[in-house]
Amino acid sequence: MERPKAVLTLQPDGQIFSGQEVTFTCEIRGHADTEWMYNWNKDGVQISSYTESSKYSFTAVESLSAKYTCSGRRRSDSQTSETSNTVTLTVSEKPKPELTPSREGAVLKGNSVTLSCTLKLQSAGWKFYWIKPTQSTETETETDYYNISSVRVSDGGQYRCRAGRGNPVYYTHYSDALWVNVTGE
Repeated sequence: MERPKAVLTLQPDGQIFSGQEVTFTCEIRGHADTEWMYNWNKDGVQISSYTESSKYSFTAVESLSAKYTCSGRRRSDSQTSETSNTVTLTVSEKPKPELTPSREGAVLKGNSVTLSCTLKLQSAGWKFYWIKPTQSTETETETDYYNISSVRVSDGGQYRCRAGRGNPVYYTHYSDALWVNVTGE
């Protein structure tokens, strides 16, 4: 009789960053109604021997790169599955966006200014968060820019931005501070 097949998946998919929570899931295909114990391997070395959970979670750390596999053992008769596919986890440095204004120098009162929060990443799903010292909460936007359409003197000050995605939200570093100077009566 053919041995059951283990399939290993990783969440979140796409680029993984330092400090992000990652979860591997080991699924024994076609045997969902059977009770299994799960074995986890990292770079060919066993890291967890036949636990009850089909999930293995941890916080990714920078510059980690490793290959993971899993397998299952049926509780009723100790039959083992095939070893799963190999999933390579590569962890990138926690990103830091760059905050730039649409115009250099002071902004005349009543004019508009747009602040852009640039991430050197192509992956989708990021939201952007903006804060200045006079605010107690961040402003969230779906876009990587923040427009102040009619600048008031109170809009002047130091701004920072960061990006976040996922659930729970994984945040990048804050950008360096950007000063917005407002002039005029």
